[in-house]
Amino acid sequence: MLKKNNRFIQLFKPIINTIFIEIKKQKKKFIFFIIISILVSLLQSYILPTLIPFQLLSNTQAEYFQNGLSFINLIALFAACLFFSEFSKKTGFIIFPKINKYKLIIGKYLGNLILISIIILSYYLVLALFGVYYYGWQFNIRFIQSFLIALLYVIALSSFVTFFSSFMSSVNMTIITTVLILFIGFNIADSIVTLVGSGNIEPLYSLSYLGNLISYILEDPFPDPRYIEITIRGFTIGTWLTPTVQIGITMLVIFIIVYLLLASLLFKRRQL
Repeated sequence: MLKKNNRFIQLFKPIINTIFIEIKKQKKKFIFFIIISILVSLLQSYILPTLIPFQLLSNTQAEYFQNGLSFINLIALFAACLFFSEFSKKTGFIIFPKINKYKLIIGKYLGNLILISIIILSYYLVLALFGVYYYGWQFNIRFIQSFLIALLYVIALSSFVTFFSSFMSSVNMTIITTVLILFIGFNIADSIVTLVGSGNIEPLYSLSYLGNLISYILEDPFPDPRYIEITIRGFTIGTWLTPTVQIGITMLVIFIIVYLLLASLLFKRRQL
């Protein structure tokens, strides 16, 4: 039994210590994003409805939550790009004379993932607090589902950034590249594919599109049809609103597995 405990400690202690070191290392960045997350959530949930006369409260709590989640995707995107881009940077903070490369990577990854999860949680907590303040105590299971999907979305984003970080030598280049792809590249690709495919091709390849499920899951009933066309001055514009819950979650899980697997293969060839 003692030998088993020693093996357990030898296996997980380096990972746990790396997690704490990474959290300490990212403290300033974490505090910055926590402040931004809380301020944006306050802006969406309290300041705008209170101070702007024409900014009326939503009819239902679910609609209020959906409107309040307008910026959660952006916060998750930029946080993932900034926290997970440093895998390309050699770590000088590990206190162990020898540590398995994958234990180091797992510890760094989990440490950053914990921090971003807390950032996302802080946004939801502020929104939930004012949701109760305005609408009373109502249990909305879709709000919990939205939070869980947001966490899954963050993991997908982090795996995407980690993949790029695994073969890029510059932290700044990793940040710029991933931000451009996630913030601009996917949206441009979605528009082109939707235009060319005339709504027949759903952009399930796009993390940006899959992230729409975070807010649309709060709609009751769920959007149907999910592809709509709007005509403005004789010009018709089509857009996909959101994937289905089942397909959206499945694609996020697939992306997480694929990107982390590719990143692990690339890290195998690299000295950290």
